[in-house]
Amino acid sequence: MKKPLWHPSRLLLLFLLLLIGATVGYVLLQVRTDRVKDLVANAQNVLLDLIVTEKGKPLCNEVLFYNPTSHKTAFLDVPPDTGGLIQTLGKVEPLSALYKPNNLKAYLDELGDLLGQKVTLYLTLDIKDLERQVDLVSGIDLFISSSVELTKTDPMFLLPSGNNVLDGTKVKEFLTAPHENEDSADRSSRFQHFALSWFRKLGENQSFLNQPSVFPYLWNSLSTNMEDIELKSFLKVCSVADWERSAFQRVLGTFRQVDGQTLLFPHYNGTLLKDTVHQILEALPRQDPEAFLPSSVKVEILNGTSLPGLAVRTALLLRSFGYNVLSYKNADSSNVANTVVIDRRGNPGMAKKLAEILQCNKIVEPAPGDTAGDADVTLILGKDFDGRYVRQTTTN
Repeated sequence: MKKPLWHPSRLLLLFLLLLIGATVGYVLLQVRTDRVKDLVANAQNVLLDLIVTEKGKPLCNEVLFYNPTSHKTAFLDVPPDTGGLIQTLGKVEPLSALYKPNNLKAYLDELGDLLGQKVTLYLTLDIKDLERQVDLVSGIDLFISSSVELTKTDPMFLLPSGNNVLDGTKVKEFLTAPHENEDSADRSSRFQHFALSWFRKLGENQSFLNQPSVFPYLWNSLSTNMEDIELKSFLKVCSVADWERSAFQRVLGTFRQVDGQTLLFPHYNGTLLKDTVHQILEALPRQDPEAFLPSSVKVEILNGTSLPGLAVRTALLLRSFGYNVLSYKNADSSNVANTVVIDRRGNPGMAKKLAEILQCNKIVEPAPGDTAGDADVTLILGKDFDGRYVRQTTTN
């Protein structure tokens, strides 16, 4: 005899199946990995690559560094036109040549090779989606050092110097419109301060963005390799990060034409960039206030050799690490044998840190009556300095 459709035995079986399904679903939710939460729990640095795109191509590329112990942050601007020999392509191309919206593995791998440090997380935003997201959080606060006239936009914009609250449309124009008389350093600074302001605003609006009615809007208007729970953890990171003392670094290099493209080739075959990242990662967890503020260290550079331009190039080198180079000029003598770092503030740690960048072993105190104005450290370049490192001599 055929059992009726709603026979008690069938209802019991259906109930058991639903119970098993619900249990499996609950277990799966509980065991979902949250890489951001795990990194924070283990006091490990969080590295995330923010890519803003325009018409399917990277417009800016900002690497965020965050340490959960100190809450310190740093930004490294890696322009999409950063060039090099890309092994997978077998030729010299910009980083952007590897950008594929649906598969960023090759792009992130190459970025990691450039930095000497793997970047596991990414977040990409199309400029139009960014415009809507900025409006979602009622605009972002941006400090503009000097007024910007966007005369080639329709309508034209005037962004006054000082603190500004920009809506989505103005942020879009600020990032995409040509800026007259802007060099590569200014461009990097513009993108970095946008990234900082954007992340800070996400943190300030964490509770709002995590609301069930709001989060899907944020989630669906960006692309990321984070799961939804990881993005929520990242929003929490943004809410506790110290954005007031962020450090800013950029790729320092030379622009060259390759097959009709203008590419930025990092100095010293990329070793300077890797050293910069190493300095960031080393200083990031430190709790002492001055540990991550090289911009507060005022440096005077004296060229004690007959090599023209050595002090200028060294100033660029130290500025790439964030140091505040007050002046660079010739020393009283052009026959200095050994490079010397002079500690003028009685702060051995400050002088030692700068000396380590150059692999200089000679740190001294100033001679009586020797003053250098506002400089905290004086660097005297000797014949043993090759433009990047102090050559170590051996004695028999």
